[in-house]
Amino acid sequence: MSRAPRLATGTLLLAALALASGCAFITKLTSVGGADAAAFTVDMEKYDVKSIHISTPKAGETLCPGDKIPLHVVAKAVERRKSAAVDLETAPVNATANDARGKMDPTEFALAARGGNVEDMVFASNGNPFAVLLGFDVKATYRLDSRIEEVRHFAPSYSCFSGVGLSGPSGSRGAPGGMGHANGGAGGRGGPGEPGGDGPQVVAAATIVQTPLYDRVGLIRVTGPTEQLTLFDLESGVTVVARGGSGGSGGSGGRGGEGSKPGGTGGPGGPGGDGAPGGDGGHVVLVLDDRYPELAKIVGIDVSGGMGGGAGMGGSGGRGAPAYTPCSGCKMIAAGNNGPGGPSGRSSSADGRAGTAEVRRGDISELFPGLPPGVRMRDDPRPEPEPEPEPEPKGKGKGRGKGSKK
Repeated sequence: MSRAPRLATGTLLLAALALASGCAFITKLTSVGGADAAAFTVDMEKYDVKSIHISTPKAGETLCPGDKIPLHVVAKAVERRKSAAVDLETAPVNATANDARGKMDPTEFALAARGGNVEDMVFASNGNPFAVLLGFDVKATYRLDSRIEEVRHFAPSYSCFSGVGLSGPSGSRGAPGGMGHANGGAGGRGGPGEPGGDGPQVVAAATIVQTPLYDRVGLIRVTGPTEQLTLFDLESGVTVVARGGSGGSGGSGGRGGEGSKPGGTGGPGGPGGDGAPGGDGGHVVLVLDDRYPELAKIVGIDVSGGMGGGAGMGGSGGRGAPAYTPCSGCKMIAAGNNGPGGPSGRSSSADGRAGTAEVRRGDISELFPGLPPGVRMRDDPRPEPEPEPEPEPKGKGKGRGKGSKK
């Protein structure tokens, strides 16, 4: 994982002061946990809780918008009867009796959040990067003593926004073959896949902006069949996508019919359908802010053709006729053999052709007519235009022509 963008001076301190001032950013208090294993959790009346901590084993100090992380509450407490200090933790939601034994019931705590919501001890962050420019906060409050609480803050990161644009539509899978009729009929052939669609034509513009927390973070806008605007991490980079769609796989062959009595062999499975070719890549025009030459290595382009579709599987052979006794006292007639499976179709080796792209550099301000609240353009100067070369004086450096005077 790449390092988070550099924090703007003083902003974390301001966020901490906002929390300390009692701002009502916490909404939707929820209870968590279930009653199934509650009988096996510890009785909190027997403990004096001194402090609590929100533990997030699968997260660091930052979260990407849209991430989901499990939460645990850890309490430092004193067991009253023994006057012994202990550390307690919440049991998993829907835990078994064995997993809940000796742990706290999650319903002992009220959980709330800013920049997302908490349900069943899982924090689901808001996926809109512009709605959570100040990050995320999760709050836990001990129900038996509401003075005991903790707020855990996570700064936003943008490394998960690694691609913008879109691919052409994938081709549909071929229709499956029909089942063979009774008395050993062969299964039907699977249909061919549909070709993948061509990639789109898009225009993308990229620059570097400031947010309330970060001095430098990437911003990219895409227009065309899709309209997108997102932040991105300058170390991880971002790729503008206009790939061709994948070709559809062939349909599966139909199953052979059951063999006819007496002792008939099952019908053969139908052959699988063939895969279809992939679509061609599209066209990308990428405009980079000429104030930041490093963007040329940070923003990539993918206009590759779509992959050809895979082969459809051959159908399974039909069952042989079942064993049966034709009359009372007659000898049983053995079951027939199962039919052979059908052959697979052919995979398509026709990947789509690569598309085209062009990269320009210049003033991108007109391509960002309005920015979301809290995001602003940096005031870095634009590069000075290169001076035009001075024309050489006439006759300079030329030798004497034919017939010149000595």
